[in-house]
Amino acid sequence: MLKIKDDADLKELEKFGFVFIDNYYLFYNDYKISVIEINADTRELIFLGDKKGNIVLYDLIKADLVEEK
Repeated sequence: MLKIKDDADLKELEKFGFVFIDNYYLFYNDYKISVIEINADTRELIFLGDKKGNIVLYDLIKADLVEEK
């Protein structure tokens, strides 16, 4: 399982296109379907997958915001 690092500021996710709704940071694809969900409390990342989500997940990893749980 992947998660956002404990020392990372969750506000950084907004730079990647995430929106904060009901204790989750959500990233939507072009069809307005959530493809990445991050729980703000546990920081666990749920990847539901599509091409745009793959790119954003890669960008999060490259920015050193993601670690394995």
